[in-house]
Amino acid sequence: MSITRRHGLARTVLIATAVALSMAATACSAQPENRAQGKAEDEAPAQQPADRPGVLLVHGAFADGSSWSRVAEKLQRDGYRVTTAAVPLRGLAYDSAYIRTILDGLPGRTVVVGHSYGGAVITNAAAGSPKAAGLVYIAAFAPDRGESLGELDARFGGPATKISVPHEYPLPDGAGRAPELTIAPVKFGEFFAQDLPAAEAAVLAAGQRPIAVASFTEQTAEPAWKSLRSWTLVAEDDRMIPPDGQRRMAARMNATVVEHAGSHAVALSQPQAVVDLIETAATETTQG
Repeated sequence: MSITRRHGLARTVLIATAVALSMAATACSAQPENRAQGKAEDEAPAQQPADRPGVLLVHGAFADGSSWSRVAEKLQRDGYRVTTAAVPLRGLAYDSAYIRTILDGLPGRTVVVGHSYGGAVITNAAAGSPKAAGLVYIAAFAPDRGESLGELDARFGGPATKISVPHEYPLPDGAGRAPELTIAPVKFGEFFAQDLPAAEAAVLAAGQRPIAVASFTEQTAEPAWKSLRSWTLVAEDDRMIPPDGQRRMAARMNATVVEHAGSHAVALSQPQAVVDLIETAATETTQG
C-alpha cells in the first residue's frame, strides 16, 4: 500500500471518529435538558377547576408573606389559585381595609385564611364580602365585636407584651410618631418557632416585620365569622396564642376544629396539616 493511500485511510478514520464523538457528546448534553424539562412538566401546578374557590393567605404579626411559602406551594401543586397578601401591620382598621381591597379584586369565590394577627384581619376584612367563601384560622385570633387583640392576649395569657421590644415609626404627612413592636430576637425561637431548626428561626427573627401598637388596641367591628362558615387549626404547642385560647375562640364561632402538634409557626413546621384543613374548607364550601 502506498504512503498516500495509508494517509488517506488514516484521515478517513480520524474524521469518522470525530463525527461519532461529536454525535455522542450532543446526545449526552441533550439528555439532562430533556430530563429537566420532563421534571418541570411533571411538577407544573394543576389547573384550578371552575367551581373550586381560590385561597387568600393573610400572614400575622412579626412575619411576612414568606411565612406561607410551604403552604402556598402545596396548594398550587394541588391546583388552587393562591394569593398571598402583604399585610401593612399598621393598625387593625387600616390592615383590614387593605386586605378587603385584595379580596374584592380576586376573580372568584375565595377561602380566606389568617394566621395569628391575620385572623383578626380576616375577621374584619371578609365581613359582607361576596367573594368570601369561608374563613380558616391557623393558630389565630378570632375576635368578637368590640374586642381588641391586646384584650384577648391578656385574657388568654399570651406573652406578646412580655417578649416584645418597642420602637417608633413616623406617621404619614409628618403627623408625628407612633409606637410599634417586634419580638426580642433572643426570644423569637423560644416562643414563636421552637419546632423549627434554630438557624431557620434565627433568620425569621432577623426578618420579622414590626407591628403597630394600634393593631392591638383597635376594636373589631361586626365579625365575618357570624355570617360565614369557619375552620380552625389549633397549634397544640403554640407559645404565642395559648391553645386553650384558640379553642375558646373556635367554640364561640362554632368552627370546625382540627388540633395538630406545632408551634406558632405551624404553617412552616407542619405545612401539610395546614393545607389539609384549607382544602377541606374549600371542598366543603363548594359542596354547600
